[in-house]
Amino acid sequence: MSSTLTPVSQDPVSAERSVRTKKPSFAAWIGYAGIAAVLLLFIFGSPYFLTASNILTILTQASVFGIAGVGLAIVIIAGGDDVLNGGIDLSTGAVAGLSGTVTALAAASGTPGFLAVLYGVLVATAIGIINGISVTLGLRPLLATLATMGVAASLELVFSQNLKIAVTGGFFEAARSSVFLGIPLAAWLMVLVGVVGWWVYSKTSWGVNSYAVGQNPTAARVAGLDPRKYRLASYVLSSALAGIAGTLLVARLSAAVPGIGTQILLDIILVAYMSMIFSRRRLVSVVGTILAAVFVAALDNGLTLLGVASQWVGAAKGLLILLVLASVTLRGRNNR
Repeated sequence: MSSTLTPVSQDPVSAERSVRTKKPSFAAWIGYAGIAAVLLLFIFGSPYFLTASNILTILTQASVFGIAGVGLAIVIIAGGDDVLNGGIDLSTGAVAGLSGTVTALAAASGTPGFLAVLYGVLVATAIGIINGISVTLGLRPLLATLATMGVAASLELVFSQNLKIAVTGGFFEAARSSVFLGIPLAAWLMVLVGVVGWWVYSKTSWGVNSYAVGQNPTAARVAGLDPRKYRLASYVLSSALAGIAGTLLVARLSAAVPGIGTQILLDIILVAYMSMIFSRRRLVSVVGTILAAVFVAALDNGLTLLGVASQWVGAAKGLLILLVLASVTLRGRNNR
């Protein structure tokens, strides 16, 4: 039977249209109100928040965990959003850090910038293949990716010798400071990833099938789909996008900083799960992840402008993750 069939409906287009007619839930409206309130606080609390230079800074910051967050969102789509047994990739931050370190080392040895980036992304993709094979063999995603997170973080320290590795050259300078139509290049790359991801996971049979596999793998198998194929691909894409995000982070900081990947893991997880706020079906989505990335970057930036200590910024993000995961759990109970 063809893999273009979906277990959710014999007519996916009509099913999708019926979903789009649903109004946002009460919980979604609460989420929108909360986001609006936070942004208004920053707008009236700091005269610098809405300046053009600060908005560009927010977009640049959002690009790193926005791109990596899209990768994690793809994993959750294909694996389901169950917190314990569903799709998750805890290695994505460490993979971004490792990719950035490999890129910086290659550039420092005289490798052209674009080729150095390619090396970093290839190393990241290799870890994604390991993650995908481990999960399809039956390992729990939470534990499998926790293990590869440790491996990637250790390799990052081994390769860098726990030292900052500076990067120079026109390629990284261009990646850091180039703008097009007044928007940073990194932000355009995030938009490109978002548009491609939106098209694949909203307009193609692969995307519909990925959602079907994630929401009900048993029904997907009955319909002739192979969940392992979609889950393996999701982990490969997740690590590849994390690799791209890691190289962007290196370009932005002008160096590979040991441990920086694990520091952004909280942001990556937050933007992926927070994307449900922007979905009418309260499902993780690519477009929602990009919007959430911009909001989280604005949150980080706004709290800093208001003089809030960095440890409280991390606490606020952790609280947001708890609220979103609690919403996922409650929705799962209601569905059952």
